[in-house]
Amino acid sequence: MEGLELLMLIGLFGVFTGLILAKSSFSNNTAHIFALVYGFALIAFLIGRTLPGDMEWRERILDLFTRQFLWLNKAFSGGTSRDGLIFLLQTAGIFWLLGYTAAWYTFRRLHVWRVVLPTGLVLLSSVYYYYGPKPLAVFVAAYVLVALVYIARTHLVVQEREWRAGAVRYERGDLRRGFMRASFLIAVLALLVAWSTPVLGANARVGDALYEANQPWRKLQDNWTRLFSSLRSYGTGTNDPYLDTLVLGGPRSVGSELIMDIYVNQRLPYIYWQALALDTYDGQGGWSASELESVVHIPDEGVLNTPFESGRQVITQTVRNYLNNSSTLYGAPAIIGSDRQMLVDFRYDEGGNMLVNGVRSRYVLRAGDRYNVQSTVSVADESSLRAASSDYPAWIEEIYLQMPETITPETVDLAAEITAPYDNAYDKASAVQRYLRENISYDDQIDAPPEGVEPVHYTLFVSKRAYCTYYASAMTMMLRSQGIPARIVNGYAQGEFVEDANVYRVRANNAHTWVEVYFPQYGWIQFEPTASIPVVARPESADAGDGSDPNTVSAVSDLDREALLGEEELNPAEDPTDLLQDLPRNEGADEAALSAQARLLWLVRGGVGLLVLALAGAALLLAGRYNRRVEASVEGSYSRLESWSNWLGVTLRPVETPYERADRLAVAVPAGKTPIRNLTQYYVLSRFSPGRGADQQIDPAAEWRALRPVFLRESIRRRLQRFSRSSTRK
Repeated sequence: MEGLELLMLIGLFGVFTGLILAKSSFSNNTAHIFALVYGFALIAFLIGRTLPGDMEWRERILDLFTRQFLWLNKAFSGGTSRDGLIFLLQTAGIFWLLGYTAAWYTFRRLHVWRVVLPTGLVLLSSVYYYYGPKPLAVFVAAYVLVALVYIARTHLVVQEREWRAGAVRYERGDLRRGFMRASFLIAVLALLVAWSTPVLGANARVGDALYEANQPWRKLQDNWTRLFSSLRSYGTGTNDPYLDTLVLGGPRSVGSELIMDIYVNQRLPYIYWQALALDTYDGQGGWSASELESVVHIPDEGVLNTPFESGRQVITQTVRNYLNNSSTLYGAPAIIGSDRQMLVDFRYDEGGNMLVNGVRSRYVLRAGDRYNVQSTVSVADESSLRAASSDYPAWIEEIYLQMPETITPETVDLAAEITAPYDNAYDKASAVQRYLRENISYDDQIDAPPEGVEPVHYTLFVSKRAYCTYYASAMTMMLRSQGIPARIVNGYAQGEFVEDANVYRVRANNAHTWVEVYFPQYGWIQFEPTASIPVVARPESADAGDGSDPNTVSAVSDLDREALLGEEELNPAEDPTDLLQDLPRNEGADEAALSAQARLLWLVRGGVGLLVLALAGAALLLAGRYNRRVEASVEGSYSRLESWSNWLGVTLRPVETPYERADRLAVAVPAGKTPIRNLTQYYVLSRFSPGRGADQQIDPAAEWRALRPVFLRESIRRRLQRFSRSSTRK
């Protein structure tokens, strides 16, 4: 984003301003007011310079105020902000505040943790949510090292003040050098130990059980990206099965790992779960997507602005993901919306509508995450598709009729021969589909084509064996050679349908590639050339069939866009994942994890509760034992007096005698005068006159039982009083 380079400058100015004001004679509140004015002026000046140069400065300041006001209005009204300058403006304010407070709490009122923790939290949040190429972990390590050295240095400063107040002589130069050298080495050692500590692997089951606990944080994330939707998002290292390229290779091996459960209102006709579409074939077995735009889509913006197409019906699906670190949002073709913030890969048509190739979650999906997807599923009948126009838009012909020069004349001639008897794209596509299913044997253990041999030609005329990517590539190239726009789509076949729960269970071995053919007015229509996958049996006409056959698509009359978006979703009172316990038990760890999720959730909650109670009880028991052991010791009992004096804000000087210290502490806490003097006398006699100390009839534990609540009340009273003074001080 333009202007981010200003943040470092603003932070440095904040530190400088904090240093000057901390060393000044201004009162706290006066210094803070000056800092506010200086910060506002600097931020307005630097960020105002990024606005168009023809604006007057009065207009620039007014523009900044107006943008901030509009952002606040959207924040409270639930709107979406796409103004990137607001992020820069507010981040600049945070950097100024961090710089100023760091200097203030170092040079005016020393509070080490108020310096280290806020800056560290900002850095950690940036690193945690950053998925770009920069190695930000190095900056975290550097920050931790500097912070540890800073803490050590400030501790030395405090000790030197006490030594000087007590007239203690010491060699300043040698002491500082030795202390800082040792502090640096300890900090480096701590970093090395932390760096070498093994990372605990994420437990998908525990993460799934705690899913509900993360919902408030996810809502915060949603609100954040709603209000700063113009920010660029980086992808992260994901284990998505599908990338933006595909290569026709050798044998493939897929397991039975559970990928997702997809809940629907009722059983659908044979359906696919789309990941992304590919349109460009390089003639050497490689597929890719031509240049696309990418945009963030927020759920409250409604559905995507896709072209309206006839013969489609909106369905809502609830998807439960079982892949860790996944980003792809799956749904029936074609996806038009989701309750997740998503990154949409698309291009525009001539009318400015979005032509979507694939959608991804803006946030990485974890195992157990759920999301809703809206799709427009084609229910067009055969008669309508046969009658569709062959007058294709220019953008369709430019992209989806692309053919490399390596496609052989034999492939083109075979396609022409198969499609010659037909006069429309639907029958031609059906004929090619039928030919491939009948003449190419399914085999997912085939070898890759030999070097220099075009893979489609090799499949059709040499090996005559294939799996889905080869089938789909052959059909797409054959149709394109006859002027019919087509593309391949990656995703999953429908999977196993569980009747009682209305859920499709999709596994790794359902991974699939199919063909989509473009029909003007009806959009992309799925075809299935792979011999091992069932073919969608479309009704002959809109009047044929009542839809009772689950493998037959029932045609519906054209619906307007508003009607399409009015479909009722799943009953909110019936969370679809509550049906998990009703799913049939299958062998494998995935099913065991699913059936145990509800119990695991309660076990985790109960375990956490019991653990908290046990820790509280253990803490009380250990505290009691520790108190008895410390207070029974002469040295320990007296050292506790010194510890409480720090809590009470009473500074005990090293040069004072024990009785002088006791008098200072008794003046600060009059109600504890007698126990304080008794404990001090017991210490002095035991330390300096052992014989007489043994004759004293003093029980330190009894004295502390009387003194501890007095100290506790006084320390609370003093802190409340200090807080009240700081809030009303000039």
